[in-house]
Amino acid sequence: MADRKQTPDVLSEILGGGQPEPAVAPPPRPAPAPQRKPAARKAGQSARAKQAKWEYMEVVFRDYGGYRPRFVNGEEQSSWKRAPLIHDYLNQVGEDGWELVGVGGRHNDQMPAYFRRPKA
Repeated sequence: MADRKQTPDVLSEILGGGQPEPAVAPPPRPAPAPQRKPAARKAGQSARAKQAKWEYMEVVFRDYGGYRPRFVNGEEQSSWKRAPLIHDYLNQVGEDGWELVGVGGRHNDQMPAYFRRPKA
């Protein structure tokens, strides 16, 4: 932008400002941070050894006097209309080690929820 033609400050002349203020140079950019090398692994340790293995579960809740679990991993639950309400169901699966990781949007009175827990 240094070779850009300087134009007069017409607005300040119209408003009676007189001399335009000098242009201010932008501040210098900071130097990039030095690249860090990854920590050395101990002998026999692989990248996969640290990755957790998970199992997942999808539960589709249906609104029937409150949201109740109707489908678990694609299978309709028998007597789902008498199943516990969503807050009680979440407590039950939480005690079994399941962690709620996501909830989809409601559609046709149904709402999917996604759970995970470490594989045994």
